[in-house]
Amino acid sequence: MGRAAGGITLARLSLKEIAAAVRGELITGPKPPEGGALHEVDSYSIDSRTVGEGALFFAIVGPRLDGHDFVAEAFRKGAAAAVVARPPGRFPGAPLLLRVKDTTAGLQELGAHVRRRQPLKVIGITGSAGKTTAKELTAAVLEQRYRTLKSEGNLNNTWGLPLQLLRLEPAHEAAVLEMGMSYHGEIARLAEIADPDVGVILNVLRVHLEHFKSLEDIARAKGELFRGLRRDAVAVYNADDRLTTRLGRAFKGPSLAYGVTSKSAAVRAEAIELLDPVGSRFVLRHDDDRAAIHLELPGRHNIDNALAAAAVGFALGLRAETIRRGLESVRPVAMRGTLQRLPDGVLLLDDSYNSNPAAMERAIDMLRGATAQRRILVAGDMLELGPYGKRAHARLGEQAAAAGLDLFIAVGTLAAAAAETARRKGLSGTHHFPDSGAAAPFVAAQARPGDLLLVKGSRGMKMEKVVQAVLDAHQGGGHAAGQSAGGGR
Repeated sequence: MGRAAGGITLARLSLKEIAAAVRGELITGPKPPEGGALHEVDSYSIDSRTVGEGALFFAIVGPRLDGHDFVAEAFRKGAAAAVVARPPGRFPGAPLLLRVKDTTAGLQELGAHVRRRQPLKVIGITGSAGKTTAKELTAAVLEQRYRTLKSEGNLNNTWGLPLQLLRLEPAHEAAVLEMGMSYHGEIARLAEIADPDVGVILNVLRVHLEHFKSLEDIARAKGELFRGLRRDAVAVYNADDRLTTRLGRAFKGPSLAYGVTSKSAAVRAEAIELLDPVGSRFVLRHDDDRAAIHLELPGRHNIDNALAAAAVGFALGLRAETIRRGLESVRPVAMRGTLQRLPDGVLLLDDSYNSNPAAMERAIDMLRGATAQRRILVAGDMLELGPYGKRAHARLGEQAAAAGLDLFIAVGTLAAAAAETARRKGLSGTHHFPDSGAAAPFVAAQARPGDLLLVKGSRGMKMEKVVQAVLDAHQGGGHAAGQSAGGGR
């Protein structure tokens, strides 16, 4: 996979220790790195483009690319050694090779080795929506007591998670890891690598349906996290979600439920007040421990994400006031709900990183309750829904019409069904464009002072093109600092 992901720098290990951890054979070349097997590396990569001096390159075999084809390039860029599964004769002149049966398994075993070599509280978070925001909130809470590592970017799969673990420093006391999936077995493998002390399942929603038969099928795959926990680990789950509740109650060890409406939730949000245009206030409660929270993230759904983070904090012995400080420090991740107040009075809510039906419904609910001159939704295709895709986009059109939006701009092939349905339901301000490039100039020209404009769509739709066009037209280009507001999937 030589060009698929970035380099990771931190964990310092000798090649000898790495070879033992991955059960590999060190093969010394004509010009080995200084120290040979005792040479220490602190940089790891599965992408030959990001290899730095002295790095260890893993020749990952992916669905499109074979990292073995990029080993020579990695050495030209200064790699100290490469982990390979091909005969060493294929790499003439290589300084040092570490041969294993499977390079992906080798990367995973090394990540697991680094996780277990020091005392550490590990939190694994999965769910159909909200993982990134919940991860940010959880890390902020734990940072009030522990030196905490958190997953960066979207490195949450069976390659990305072990790369994240290779960022662990000896001083780290906790790690918050996002766990994504596309197929059965992926979460189980991630749990095996990370060995979480706390596992969190946020929700089970209609996403990735091209790979799963039903919601119950998705729940079984998400449930691999709890099934992979040690008996003394803690299962944290959303008591307002029927399927996560079922998974949490099936766990034989300690568990902690959170929620707003469920009476079984031990960690709760009370006295909720949604702020306009973004943010919320609520009282966090766990037994008699309470704190008043002002959350700088938009939408009712982010209260759920905050409760998940709070439940992790309570599970690790933190008090509500400590948790409050962490929650209130969080601002949105780029492209996941950042509110830009542009100089001419346009409010631009950039939630362009990703989407699914549940997240889109939450976005529409937020627009419905917002005070603005006009409420505008620019919605790109929601991908990976399989046979459910057409119905989900028709439902999107119904929701947009029912919310009484002033403008609804549907983008993409699937979104044509949303536009058609919205028009049929009486939403006159409906427009459709084949892609984000075509939609961008129209949206930029439509935006007026006082408008609240929300841009959202699946990653493959590149909805950031629309965001940038609005920024260029209304503030002269670039992403100016604006008020923060969180999103999340």
